[in-house]
Amino acid sequence: MKLMTWTFLFVSLATFLLSQSEAAQKNPSYFLIGNSLTWDTVPPKLDGDVQWHVDCGKPLAYIHGNPAKPCVKTSTLWPEALKNKQYDYISVQPHYGGTFKTDTETISKWMTLQPKAIFVIHSGWPRHESRAEEWVDTDTRGKMHHSPAYVDALIAELRKRHPGRKFRVTRTQDLVNQVANDIKAGKAPWKDVSEIYRDKIHMNVVTGRYLVHNAMRHAMGQRRSSQGFEKLDPELKAYFDSVLDTLPSPDA
Repeated sequence: MKLMTWTFLFVSLATFLLSQSEAAQKNPSYFLIGNSLTWDTVPPKLDGDVQWHVDCGKPLAYIHGNPAKPCVKTSTLWPEALKNKQYDYISVQPHYGGTFKTDTETISKWMTLQPKAIFVIHSGWPRHESRAEEWVDTDTRGKMHHSPAYVDALIAELRKRHPGRKFRVTRTQDLVNQVANDIKAGKAPWKDVSEIYRDKIHMNVVTGRYLVHNAMRHAMGQRRSSQGFEKLDPELKAYFDSVLDTLPSPDA
């Protein structure tokens, strides 16, 4: 009788531990660091265990050095978050005001604190007025700007400093550029790319945010979702989905 009891207890414990392990695997953890262009990806609507540190209009070096009062009050301060927990994914967003040197050094410091995390470089997007000029800018060692050249150089330097680490890219600036090109070619339902913005730099709450939210989901290995975007016109959603379909593997 005792043997049967111990066997039952052992099997029950093993089953419980296995279920906890499977649950952990099914619910990865995410932490996003950036400014309002990170907030435009709507972090609260991501799946799983998600926290963020968002400070408006600030580059990464400022956020690293001044973590006490982020503008988004639901933020979990990054020093507390990265000290107390190891995340599966960390998203970081370079921004105007940063430089190649400060971006690489700041991201490297966070990578040291999170040695097992996949780092997602959230490329953000430019002010719509300077989009075309920034896109072709090949200066990769100076001030941060929104071009493929800058992002590629940033990741190359981070790989050099942290061999073996995994990186992903949201490619949001690429998607915005594609929308602009489609408009020029008469393939998109707007007259100017500024129509998916709500001001000089932020995405329209109903339209543009759907695009960048799902780009972030793609980079973090999550399925596309329209939750929270029910007011998006079905034809516009279909167009944005066709743009999202062009995203390559998120791995940099």
